[in-house]
Amino acid sequence: MRLIAFDFNTKQDRPIELSDLSSRPVQGLYHWVVLDSGDELGGRDALEKLGVKPTVAESFLGQQQEARYDLYDDATHVSVSEAWLDQGELKSGIMDVLLGAHFMVIRTVRPSAVLEQVRSIYHKDFRSFARSPGFLLYELASQLFELYRRTYHSFTNEVENVQLTLFGRVTDDIFMSVSRLTTDILAFRRIVLTARDLFKDLATRKSTFVSETTQPSLDIMADRMGRLCSDLDSERSVLTETLNLYMGMVSHRTNRVINRLTILSMIFLPLSFICGVYGMNFEGMPELGWRYSYLMFWFGSAAFVTAFLIVVRKKNWI
Repeated sequence: MRLIAFDFNTKQDRPIELSDLSSRPVQGLYHWVVLDSGDELGGRDALEKLGVKPTVAESFLGQQQEARYDLYDDATHVSVSEAWLDQGELKSGIMDVLLGAHFMVIRTVRPSAVLEQVRSIYHKDFRSFARSPGFLLYELASQLFELYRRTYHSFTNEVENVQLTLFGRVTDDIFMSVSRLTTDILAFRRIVLTARDLFKDLATRKSTFVSETTQPSLDIMADRMGRLCSDLDSERSVLTETLNLYMGMVSHRTNRVINRLTILSMIFLPLSFICGVYGMNFEGMPELGWRYSYLMFWFGSAAFVTAFLIVVRKKNWI
């Protein structure tokens, strides 16, 4: 468990102990609590010292759910999902946030890249820019968007790799690749949309837990997440066009094969007709008794095939 106290009167921040938490801190003091995974007992103690009602604490420490937005008299419970690509596979994790008038409590079940980034910059930003406790919520939204943006660029690289495969040896495995990538993009888009709607609501709803100075910044973050969703739609369209291009290439190769087979059949069709005629063994066929009939058959066949190929070449049929 990590506990930080922000004093807006002196612009100082410092680590504190669990016993330092209070439900009625002095004016200008704000608490930031990050609960460790599995430390439910410590989390209950921290929430109790912060003055959180037992029913709210039970909901916050219970099973994690996506897209939580629960409003209480003394707090607001929201949840967002982190998302990243791990070896081409979409991974996600839920982050629960409990906002109160003088505290923010965060709970995750795994190490959070977003929290690590917030920890690395909050000290400087607090002393330089923070005017209200809402700066911490903005830092969280900003770093969450940066994670989404990096994940989006990872998706663009995956889409480009699928496109590049069209210039090499392509197999039907491309259908599985496109299907998996499309499914992951849709899942990631849903996560970003959920976060966008959450921060948009926090930016527009009047609340004692989100300062008015922070709401315009949250609105900007929500708009940026909305544009990211539009970009994801574009990547999905590119995947669809890539699959259509592959189908067009397969169709083109099939047509060329059929074209060659058709030309081959056109060569043998008249020759087969001649063989069929003279294979009927009628007694009245004078050519059957001619000494040079066999030689003339091959000469005529060769001349026909040569003339036919010349015409085909001039017509660019092959």
